[in-house]
Amino acid sequence: MVISTRERASELTHPVRQAYDRLADEYDTRWRRYIDASVQMALEAVELQGGERVLDLGCGTGQLEARLLARWPQLQITGVDVSPEMLNQALAMRLPVRWLAGEAAALPLADARFDVVACLSAFHYFRQPRAALAEMRRVLRPQGQLIVVDWCDDYLTCKLCSAWLQLTDPAFYKTYSLTECQAELQRAGFQVISAARCRIGWLWGMMRLVCRAE
Repeated sequence: MVISTRERASELTHPVRQAYDRLADEYDTRWRRYIDASVQMALEAVELQGGERVLDLGCGTGQLEARLLARWPQLQITGVDVSPEMLNQALAMRLPVRWLAGEAAALPLADARFDVVACLSAFHYFRQPRAALAEMRRVLRPQGQLIVVDWCDDYLTCKLCSAWLQLTDPAFYKTYSLTECQAELQRAGFQVISAARCRIGWLWGMMRLVCRAE
């Protein structure tokens, strides 16, 4: 297992890094139900045989990696996050994963390297969403799978929460409706295979989009 950090972090993402460096120690306990539900949404959509190369963008403490490897132990997984402290939590699990500190809009990864890219509960933090999607497309092989799970602005509770966070939380950027997110993915060169919404409890309205790299 290797963890590396880039020499300089972008001014665009430093509020996210600072926020999650502070949250890292308590993140898994505080948000357990939400994490488990988000990871399950991704697992229900992922197409794997074992041995594929998988990128988890915004990997946090590595909960998706743990679940993937429990089922497919031969996967070659890379987890990328802007928060070194969240990555340290992931590293403590001693999983056979390559952990990298990096930014969604400038991934330190080679072209067409991955069979699957997953992005769970991170897209609403990306201040350069189109650049981030272009990077996801770049690192995916042709016909590779992209899974995006995120908050959905079609739900009133999420819309109100988003408005509050835009006023109070420097880390937060924007949530999207299902239609908006689908349009951004298509603009970035992805074929959207499925797009669906659901609730996690009374507060979280979520969406999952499953795509192919064209």
